[in-house]
Amino acid sequence: MKLKKWLILSHLAVMLTPIILALILFVIINGYNRNTQVMNYISTMGKFKAYEKVLDDPNIYDGSSLMNKKFVMDKDKSSVAIEVYNAMGQQIYSSDDNMLGYIDKSELYSDLYKIQTGTKANTLKMPVFKDSKLVGLYKIVMTRDDFIQAVNYRTVLVILCFIFMVLVVFALVVILLNKKFNKPIKLLIEGMNKFAVGDEDNLDYKCSDEIGELINHFNNMKNDIEEKRKTIELQQKSKEYMISAISHDLKTPLTAIRAYAESMECEEDLDMKDLKNKVSIILHKSDYMKNMIDDLMMYNLLTTDYKMKFVALEGSELFEMLFSGYDKSCEKMKIKLTSNIEVNGKYNVDVRQMTRVIDNLMANAFRYTKEGGAIYMGAFSPDEELPNWLEINFQNEIRSWKEKRLLILIKNEGSGIKDKEKEKVFIPFYQSDDSRSKNMWKGVGLGLSIVRLVIQKHGGEVKVFSEESSTVFICAIPMIKN
Repeated sequence: MKLKKWLILSHLAVMLTPIILALILFVIINGYNRNTQVMNYISTMGKFKAYEKVLDDPNIYDGSSLMNKKFVMDKDKSSVAIEVYNAMGQQIYSSDDNMLGYIDKSELYSDLYKIQTGTKANTLKMPVFKDSKLVGLYKIVMTRDDFIQAVNYRTVLVILCFIFMVLVVFALVVILLNKKFNKPIKLLIEGMNKFAVGDEDNLDYKCSDEIGELINHFNNMKNDIEEKRKTIELQQKSKEYMISAISHDLKTPLTAIRAYAESMECEEDLDMKDLKNKVSIILHKSDYMKNMIDDLMMYNLLTTDYKMKFVALEGSELFEMLFSGYDKSCEKMKIKLTSNIEVNGKYNVDVRQMTRVIDNLMANAFRYTKEGGAIYMGAFSPDEELPNWLEINFQNEIRSWKEKRLLILIKNEGSGIKDKEKEKVFIPFYQSDDSRSKNMWKGVGLGLSIVRLVIQKHGGEVKVFSEESSTVFICAIPMIKN
């Protein structure tokens, strides 16, 4: 429940509960009082009947003195008073010895035969006849002490119950307010303080109210900060490793260049053939260093918010261009090159970066393909069959993976990649086997990392499949939707 609704309900509960309790208690008291009054009336009627039997005797009113008479029973002395009057309105007897003399007849004869119920007493006045002639009347007054005492007791009890219930309601509201506000806010403050000193644990709060949303946002913010902090740490370590790797990889060619340059400077009788050989080595080392720096710059560029320059191109024309230019290198290295392009439809690509992807994949293939081996290049639309030069077990895995995407395949014959190294090949500066890399295609270890970054920026994926005698790198990129 949202806090706004909860606060409204709690205020309504605080305001309405006393009123409802008062009404309930009022109804209960009224019902109880009615029952008590009925019981009191029945009891009073019984007493009145008992005294009527005595006071209805006409002989009492014959004029003889009644001063020594005791009409009130001893047990009722504190609660019953009797007054007796003759026909002239003269008081001839009073149980409390308070003789009033004469009273007005109109007052005397009023409210006869009727029990008058008052707050403190019940009164009954009855006439007495002898031979159909009025000889006098009597007045019985019965106090309601027991009833009044019971009412006072119940009133005090009800007031105490009302106060107790109101206090209970207020206590419950205070407890719920503490649970709804104080505890979660205290939890949030403690979580912030702990986070400030490095505690990464999330706050555990299950409610879906506003404070719950605030705590969830705090947890998400904390997780984002932690993730960014770890990313920054990873980037820092990656930069440190990159600097170390680049320093190491640049040191070797620089040493070679310096050695050959010093040799050329010191040797006076250097023939042209030897000179050309040393110049060729220096140029080769310089090209290696240039390629290394180019790869490093491109990798750094792709790991930022670098925006690709996409253009929509026909697939067949695009891959005719991308796959061209590798024949001479294969012929020079005595490697057989097979190319298949079965592409239709248009694709959004950054031509320059896709060229780098193919170059890097081919450089990797050249690096691990021995003389007399074979390299296969292919591009296939989703509705095209995979080539027969792709192993059956590879085809089964690839069919379930491509799903309406263009596939780019680069396969080379040679030693395969171990399962534990398949994901490592995309890690920057990772080189699986340096002993096989001592050739003109040796890189700094950023080529496949750049391939993955470029393909991901095209909305695609890269996978590697390998067995003992061959390895296939597969890039999948989406088509332009009609």
